[in-house]
Amino acid sequence: MYLIGEALVGDGAELAHIDLMMGNKEGAVGQAFANALSQLSKGHTPLLAVIRPNL
Repeated sequence: MYLIGEALVGDGAELAHIDLMMGNKEGAVGQAFANALSQLSKGHTPLLAVIRPNL
């Protein structure tokens, strides 16, 4: 099972945009995560935020 979501909050310089994937690291989400970090394309930077270890 996996969950995918997106949030957009605020205006102008205070805008926050988050794309979120939650799922098993051995499944589809883990594969998508590995692809995002390893297959870079010009003009698109993958960002990673760690909320807390093992979360």
